[in-house]
Amino acid sequence: MNRIVWLGLGFLCAMGLALPAQALDGDRFEFRLHGALLGDVTFFNTTPRLQAVTQSKPGTQTNLDQNDHLWVSGQTRGMVHWFKNYAATFRSEARPNGVKSYRVTAVDADVPEVRHIEFPLAAGSTPFVIDFSDRTHPLPLKIDPTLDRDRIDPLSVLQNLLHQLDRAQTCDAVYRVYDGKRRYTVLTQERSTDPTIRDQNIDAAERAMPETVPQLIQCQVTLQTQTKHQAGERAAQPAGFWPFKKQEQTMTIEFKRHPEGYRFSSFDINSPLGTIKGRPAP
Repeated sequence: MNRIVWLGLGFLCAMGLALPAQALDGDRFEFRLHGALLGDVTFFNTTPRLQAVTQSKPGTQTNLDQNDHLWVSGQTRGMVHWFKNYAATFRSEARPNGVKSYRVTAVDADVPEVRHIEFPLAAGSTPFVIDFSDRTHPLPLKIDPTLDRDRIDPLSVLQNLLHQLDRAQTCDAVYRVYDGKRRYTVLTQERSTDPTIRDQNIDAAERAMPETVPQLIQCQVTLQTQTKHQAGERAAQPAGFWPFKKQEQTMTIEFKRHPEGYRFSSFDINSPLGTIKGRPAP
């Protein structure tokens, strides 16, 4: 049971959610299942650079401006910590040389882990693994020129999502991801929000903003492995990878509008034991 509970947070880590403690601008969330604390995750530098948004059609993945970056830090807490001692920092930054640098520094059961992968921003490029060490994977997932062309890192999915919300107030899109250990597809789709819930979660200053832009937007995020041959491609990941289901896992992320742009507001992760809820830390 404790292993299953931890895997709820592991789903977030599959997205690359986890930042240096010295950063100042961050949003910290605690994750609980039926009130029991599982862990916390802090997002840093989540303020979008509105002037840097790349114009593109909704539903496509875009390369971000060279100044865009997102860092995240997370760790297990509560009773789960005694069964799964894990802490990690993930960061994604665009470099002046035209590549996106994705780095992971983690400690899993007292074993250091490192991932450093570069993603060229030029169309048609494939990722390049520079450094990799993992407690459960002796080698990184081998890059396939056919399967991995134009894939992006997990944090770039969240960056693109924030930019799309600011640009078009929608989150409908499809992203192809490689993180060193696996390749998968992320489907994002806007969900309707109960107006009464919106009213309970916005303050007076936010009510004064133009009504044409929603104060809160809920997006369903699905991480999906490829299990059938499609377009001549072989299966992207062995069955049984996901914590709760063999082929896909879902969560709902709510975004709250701020003067500088949308930011993370809450997380609801589906699990067999109930909904794992991520809420702002007190």
